[in-house]
Amino acid sequence: MKISVFGLGYVGSVSAACLAKNGHTVLGLEINPQKVELVNSGRAPVIEHGLDNLMQEAIERDRLRVISDSRAAVSDSDVSMICVGTPSDKNGNLDLKYVENVCRQIGAGLVLGKLEK
Repeated sequence: MKISVFGLGYVGSVSAACLAKNGHTVLGLEINPQKVELVNSGRAPVIEHGLDNLMQEAIERDRLRVISDSRAAVSDSDVSMICVGTPSDKNGNLDLKYVENVCRQIGAGLVLGKLEK
């Protein structure tokens, strides 16, 4: 299965590497250019035991690559996972603006994909 993972922090990078290890083709979407470069060179963007090895193996087997184009990520995947941060507001509530932004990007990618067909 082709899976896009939006956000490559702790949850996203571990999920992407494990999905690739299990044979899926994973396209990571990350807005931080340093993380894009880091993962595409086979290194983990976070410190997690064994993750560097999983990332390196996934990159070498062409099961994982990272881009910053959300439209391409949506159009080139069967499933999209949202793994972006949800920091706390001053009052302790979760700030969902990053999740909402990714939802809009996925929606736009789906609509544009249908229009192009």
